[in-house]
Amino acid sequence: MPAVVELSKDRIVKVAVKMVNEKGWDSINARSLAASLGVSTKPLYRIYSNMDEIKEDIYKEISHQYDEFLTSRIDSKKALLTLCIAYVEFAQEYKNLFISLFLSNNLKWKSIENVLDEKWNQSTIINLVNKHGYSFEDAKNLFMNMWLYANGLATLIATNEIKIEEQEILVKLVKFYKILVKGE
Repeated sequence: MPAVVELSKDRIVKVAVKMVNEKGWDSINARSLAASLGVSTKPLYRIYSNMDEIKEDIYKEISHQYDEFLTSRIDSKKALLTLCIAYVEFAQEYKNLFISLFLSNNLKWKSIENVLDEKWNQSTIINLVNKHGYSFEDAKNLFMNMWLYANGLATLIATNEIKIEEQEILVKLVKFYKILVKGE
């Protein structure tokens, strides 16, 4: 007699995030998820009403992992630079999770203002004002220019368009940051 598989929202999401990390967001459907869990699709629908609910929890967990990744890397003395470095490193280390968060229909941003309104980005802009003496408008502009550059690198890396060593990422971001700061 096969062992009974204990199924919970937590386990479903954990397995699903692992699937996304390995195979991408599009790998998630009821059948593939059930197969990875070693169950039929019925137990999934006893816990969740539909796949949209499951995907919402998966997205929340990926966002949580991204937040933890950033938290472990941001230095408040150099918040903008370390945020951008962490953003690019996340794209390099977790390509499919990065794509799921930032290069998919999951993304809720519809404008540059939406990017600026994100929790991490707001705290970084405030950091530039409080710790480095920028006006709020100058801090927003510095942040946006730096973030756009970092986002370009991260996107190229995550989509396998370029291969770049971690040290080279650091050098490029530091160099661009210095150019922006001197130009302000």
